[in-house]
Amino acid sequence: MAAVEDNKKNYGACICAACPSYPGGDDPILYCAKGKSPMKIDQVSCVCPGCPVWADYALDDLYYCTEGAAE
Repeated sequence: MAAVEDNKKNYGACICAACPSYPGGDDPILYCAKGKSPMKIDQVSCVCPGCPVWADYALDDLYYCTEGAAE
């Protein structure tokens, strides 16, 4: 598993903002590249497996928003 690049293509493909766990507001997205959210996350469910970035990088973890960036 490769580290996810923080770039415009991945940012545009990211679906974090559609996640039921997403806290909203000005929270950054693309957690698999950027790491944990600075906001409180209530783990409701995770949409990572449906994300094109998750598939492109063959990721297998969930909740990058609380667990940190993919390595």
